[in-house]
Amino acid sequence: MHPAEVPVTTVMDEEILSVLPDTPLPEVFETFSRLGCTDLVVAGPEGHFLGFITALDLLASVGPVVGVRSRGRERCIECLLRRETAVAADIMTRRHISVPATATLRHAIEAMERYRYPALVVVDERGVAVGRLEACMVISHLRVAGHL
Repeated sequence: MHPAEVPVTTVMDEEILSVLPDTPLPEVFETFSRLGCTDLVVAGPEGHFLGFITALDLLASVGPVVGVRSRGRERCIECLLRRETAVAADIMTRRHISVPATATLRHAIEAMERYRYPALVVVDERGVAVGRLEACMVISHLRVAGHL
């Protein structure tokens, strides 16, 4: 099968590392660290994909605490200083990058290139997160399949 036609569902990891939007930040930090510092999906109670939390989101949330100023996040930083930023939804990246479960690797690679981000969340027709796809997974698949 040509790599452009390979469904993302054959390459993605079905294990979703997620937290609820109302998860307290200390728990988000603990989960993030325990799971190997990988992006965390923020999903609603029924698994609907809302966004994700990256390592940079977490660093930006602690910047004021350790004396680092963050560009472009002043509003959230001030919230943090007032202790209004207390849960996952407050720091998650809302401009999430996702692809439908019907997408091919071509679509996934194009999305990664367009958004300059090496990870995608795969969602079903209801918007429920069903997997994650990282650039290293795509590269490994292409190599094993003999395309690289």
